[in-house]
Amino acid sequence: MTVIPGLVRRAAVGAERHLREGVGLLVKVGRDLERSAELGRLLPGYIERVTILEQAVRDQGAELRTVRTELDSLVGQLNDRLLPRIDERMDDTERDLAAVATSLIRTGRDTAGNSARLESAERRIGDLRTKIAQLEQRTGLWRDLQSTVARFGDDLDAMRARMALRAAEPPADASPAPVQNITDRPA
Repeated sequence: MTVIPGLVRRAAVGAERHLREGVGLLVKVGRDLERSAELGRLLPGYIERVTILEQAVRDQGAELRTVRTELDSLVGQLNDRLLPRIDERMDDTERDLAAVATSLIRTGRDTAGNSARLESAERRIGDLRTKIAQLEQRTGLWRDLQSTVARFGDDLDAMRARMALRAAEPPADASPAPVQNITDRPA
């Protein structure tokens, strides 16, 4: 019968342990009861706050649903107004871009042609300037030649006038008059 007293002792030890745990639990519950009483006093204030918060959340939910409805309406209106015209605008923009690109290509070609013509004209202008400078130089020489010929004509006229005067006068003596050199004439 030694088995039974061992079982009894074990059962007694287990029961004692459970009792001690139960007593500890009761002590804790007692402390919790004090806290529970305090929380029970605060509970109506918390319930009131929770009710106010729930109402605020409901109000905000209603406002959000209103905003969502307005936003959906705006998106619908924008889609109705803009989407059909966007394709037209994109086509118009593509046509405009193609026209601008074509114009730029033509302008580039024209610019290249005009640049070649401009270079040719600049070369011709340079040649003409050279010819004008040569012509001015020749004109200056021609004017110098004309003024020299005019002076020679004046000198020749002066010499003829002197010769005519001397021929009209009878020689005082039979010796001929000395001929003056053009460079020796008085000015």
